[in-house]
Amino acid sequence: MSEVKSSPRSGFTTFAVGALIGAGVALLYAPQSGKETRKLLAKKGKLLKNKAQDTVENAQEYIQHKKADLVAAFDSGKEAVDHARHKRS
Repeated sequence: MSEVKSSPRSGFTTFAVGALIGAGVALLYAPQSGKETRKLLAKKGKLLKNKAQDTVENAQEYIQHKKADLVAAFDSGKEAVDHARHKRS
């Protein structure tokens, strides 16, 4: 049988989602008014949205940086092959 290995990042993501769900349930059972709870949930939702947007932007920047590195490495390899071909001729 094949083993399915999960990355540490996927484990952390699962933990974070579980923590958020647990926090949401705890808020629903908190001894405060519904109005206060809704305000708190809206505030936390906005914070979570902003954090998610920052994470996506950071990931996009990282991908662009790595893409540029990959293109540079590919071009360098292509030049090395062309140089070797001309050297043999």
